[in-house]
Amino acid sequence: MKKLISVVLSFTILLLTLLLPLGAYGKDLNNDEGMYAITEEIYADAYMLVSLDDDSYPVIAQKNKDKRKFPASLTKIVTAMVTLNNVKDLQAKTTVSKGAINALSGTGAQVAGLKPGEELTIEQLLYLTMVHSACDACQVLGEYVAGTVQEFVKMMNNWCIAIGCTGTNFVNPDGLHDPNHYTTAADMELITLEALKNETFVKIATTQLYEYNDYTFIHTNFMLDKYHVTYYYPYAQGIKTGSTSEAGYCVITKASKNGYNYLAIVMDAPVKKLNGYDTKCSFIDAATMFDWAFDSLKYSTVVRANDVVTEVPIINGKDADTVQLIAEKDVTTLVPVALDPSAVMLKPIDPPEQLEAPITQGTKVCEADIIYANKIIARVNLVAAKSVELSTFLKIYNAVRDFLGQKTVLAVLVLLICGVILYIIIFAIRMSKAKKRAAAKRRRREELDEQMSRNIRQSRRGSDDLPPPKRK
Repeated sequence: MKKLISVVLSFTILLLTLLLPLGAYGKDLNNDEGMYAITEEIYADAYMLVSLDDDSYPVIAQKNKDKRKFPASLTKIVTAMVTLNNVKDLQAKTTVSKGAINALSGTGAQVAGLKPGEELTIEQLLYLTMVHSACDACQVLGEYVAGTVQEFVKMMNNWCIAIGCTGTNFVNPDGLHDPNHYTTAADMELITLEALKNETFVKIATTQLYEYNDYTFIHTNFMLDKYHVTYYYPYAQGIKTGSTSEAGYCVITKASKNGYNYLAIVMDAPVKKLNGYDTKCSFIDAATMFDWAFDSLKYSTVVRANDVVTEVPIINGKDADTVQLIAEKDVTTLVPVALDPSAVMLKPIDPPEQLEAPITQGTKVCEADIIYANKIIARVNLVAAKSVELSTFLKIYNAVRDFLGQKTVLAVLVLLICGVILYIIIFAIRMSKAKKRAAAKRRRREELDEQMSRNIRQSRRGSDDLPPPKRK
């Protein structure tokens, strides 16, 4: 009875595993749009909203994250990081060369008005690069760090490759348009997350106002400036903007509110007439994403440790035909404020068809996707709920059964049996013939014995008929 129940339960689990992906989880379960779809209108062609409160940096929402885009002055994030990684003393001074200034002649690039022969510290150049987006400062940094701007660009590309970028190629340190100067939102996410690990970068990139040569430079991210009423967003912090006619309007910025922290990456946003004014939609999109996340999402525990997720058959188990797989730990993640806990599902990822004893309680068996509204929102390890000892008898029995069940072994056994039967048949035939030969030989011997007996008898009868000998 116990084995029958186990078989029925295993069949049910297998059936559910086969059917659920087509039913509850949907046919196209993936994260192409991130964890959730933003319900508000976003104008940019490519964007990402990333949570900074989880070391895995989950992508909350995204569009066209791998689509090739022109980064414009977002490039300067890499310029700053390559400089910070290669210059130990930011108070070191360098002199502006004519070449650095002439390289931008006629380009219309934004500059800080640096003059040939002017002396600045590396720190000053970094502030001008990140706050004012000064292209002349980038040229000077490139020459100082690598000797030439061309060598500096090689360092930029090598750094991007080193942190995992796969869709990026730079040809200059400032972001001026070039068909071969491109990146993706996904790569800009990697670049920015790496940059945010550097405290000096964060300090510089989030500075709203910077004074140099008796002139106050305002951060190009107007979300930081309360005087830009249309764009001002009180929770925004840094980081970099960029725009060209080919790149559209871009911004990468972060925001914090009520303990929640997000990073917004907006690329190729248009200018639209909103409320009667031409409006740079990059800032509007970033604010829209932040507001949506702050208002719509919350951290909640969606899975509890020891929640039973599935059951797997186990072979050679002592007093156990199956083992339950449970969640390894509590899982807390961002979910909609109006989350319905019953709508959260767990789908094992490539669960084994069976396990083999012995197995120790807490051993990781596989993983499971945590799914809400047809979106994978987190992942958890599945572990064995209890230890199962090895049954030596079952192991030997199953080993013999499996050995005998192999096609090659069966074929050999059949041949052996056929050989034995053939041998028995041949042996029986030979024995029969031998018996017949022995019988024939015995009969001939008996006949010869009989003939000899007759001859002896006849010989004896003949000698009795002889006449008596005569006397002399």
